[in-house]
Amino acid sequence: MQSHDDPHSASRVVWPGRTVARAEARGSEAALNDLTVHPDYAESLRACGLDSLDRLFAYSAGERLDKPGLDPWRERLRLTLRDGERGQAFFLKRFLHPPRDARRAVQRSGSGARSLAGNEWAWIQRLTGDGIPCVEAVAYGEEVRKGREVRSAGLTAEAAGRSLEKWVREWGEADRPIVRRLVPATASLISRLHGCGYIHRDLYLSHLFYDPSQPVDRSLRLIDLQRVIRPRWRLRRWIVKDLASLNFSTPSGLVSRSDRLRWLRRYLGIEKLDASARRLVYRIVGKTQRIAERQRAKSHP
Repeated sequence: MQSHDDPHSASRVVWPGRTVARAEARGSEAALNDLTVHPDYAESLRACGLDSLDRLFAYSAGERLDKPGLDPWRERLRLTLRDGERGQAFFLKRFLHPPRDARRAVQRSGSGARSLAGNEWAWIQRLTGDGIPCVEAVAYGEEVRKGREVRSAGLTAEAAGRSLEKWVREWGEADRPIVRRLVPATASLISRLHGCGYIHRDLYLSHLFYDPSQPVDRSLRLIDLQRVIRPRWRLRRWIVKDLASLNFSTPSGLVSRSDRLRWLRRYLGIEKLDASARRLVYRIVGKTQRIAERQRAKSHP
């Protein structure tokens, strides 16, 4: 697999079998008191009283999305805001006194952000600008003192549809035509993501949303971009980790081995697997097995 040594400065990224053109346009933003916001949401946020970092932290009416293992310094809430008769769901992430390793991860990510909430905002803007469908950024605010994050909060719009993780729990043999249509669609999306130099680092079916009301080529969207990076070095290693995560979370009873190989050919832009592609398969399978072993160890301590 080929990649530029410095994908940050490249205007076009070479990928096996294809060249991915990168767009120059970036997402738009505006200021609302001490928040950076998407211009389309500024008035709604002001009307709902969520127009400052203090108010994002004071908000308590949403549904808390706590889960086992969630760090105590971070919070996630789902909330519904109304603009007249229209209601829309959002997700609010809050970070208060994040530890040093979390702050360093932001610094190493390559986004140029100063906070965890700012990090996800930056990646959403960049991915959107590069034509990669993802969750919509609504607002973020941060408090940074002497270069150290004190707190930050980010608000994103709920993606249409549901995660593929939820869909595949319901799908069976009768739904295989849907699965087969999604094989090339997901492959094209992830190929573009990696072809532009991005690594998701949490690429499971739970973070791929599918909206069946849309044409299949516009039905997918990436969410949870907090951990995205654009590594300058060892890109292949990171790619294998992404692909193994996706492979691990895809049920074998629904997606066959031939479907997975068809997915990989589409991802690589080739008609037939060559020696390089077969080596990639070997690495993905090995990494998938290690992920499975770790999951078994967690469930049986």
